[in-house]
Amino acid sequence: MAPRPSPQTERVVTLFEQLAEDGSRGMTLAEVSRHLSVHKASCHSMLSELLRAGWLLRDPVRKTYHLGPALIRLGREAASRYPALVLARSAMAELSATTGAHCIAFSVSDDCSTVVDQVRSPHGGGHPMPVGTQFPHRPPYGAPIVAWASPEARERWLASLPEDVRDRYREALAAAKRRGYAVGLHILPDLRLRELAQIVRSAEVRSTRLSQLAQALTDELIHTEEWFPISLDPDRTYEVSHIDSPILEHGARIALMLSLVPRAKPMSAAAVIGLGEQLSAVTRRLSAALTEKSPAGRIDT
Repeated sequence: MAPRPSPQTERVVTLFEQLAEDGSRGMTLAEVSRHLSVHKASCHSMLSELLRAGWLLRDPVRKTYHLGPALIRLGREAASRYPALVLARSAMAELSATTGAHCIAFSVSDDCSTVVDQVRSPHGGGHPMPVGTQFPHRPPYGAPIVAWASPEARERWLASLPEDVRDRYREALAAAKRRGYAVGLHILPDLRLRELAQIVRSAEVRSTRLSQLAQALTDELIHTEEWFPISLDPDRTYEVSHIDSPILEHGARIALMLSLVPRAKPMSAAAVIGLGEQLSAVTRRLSAALTEKSPAGRIDT
């Protein structure tokens, strides 16, 4: 059963996201009211409480609200859980600027990957993925992660695949790890995607039908060699969905997975390889820096 939404919490989240995007400009009470579609009196009460907590500051001259100093402490506490992210942030911005792709950082657990930061480019592809978005490692998804997983975890993941495709995936995973990056391609059939969009837009959305269609797409993806290639043909072009490379702690554990999401347009194999090598050069450098900062054998949780 899906959790019940909390409008009050959603408003606070929306407000902080907007203030973060606005930078130093801030927002007046009237602007907050319009942005949240809430009466001024209700907004004033919420803003007053956030001011008392130090999460907001109010400019006494311009009467605008801004992010407050109490968030700095919270940010430091959050950052301490992701030491690799602190190291990676400037590198992500540089990667996005030089490649024209979005650069997304994922934390990795045994079961899923979670978006923890992203730098978006006006030239990148795909859709925005809010921080906190999770992707389960349900085959065939999670392939770039298990390429760097332990042999036991990799074999468990492979065992979840149909037997007739396991050897191909095993070879593709090994190839990704050797070159230092994994490539995912756009291959889902347009017809199936249009059908899915029509179902979602329809007045009568049936969860069973959505489940059936999602399973059909997953089954098709598993048996399509193109989406997670073993190698790239120099005489072909490719539409790249994402290129992934890990920041490793002590050469083993994935501390963070960085992903480049370029514009969905045909790219030569040389261009794809160039992006992958640029990304993996950065993750290797960050891996070395992270290992130097972390005591030997320490596992951050």
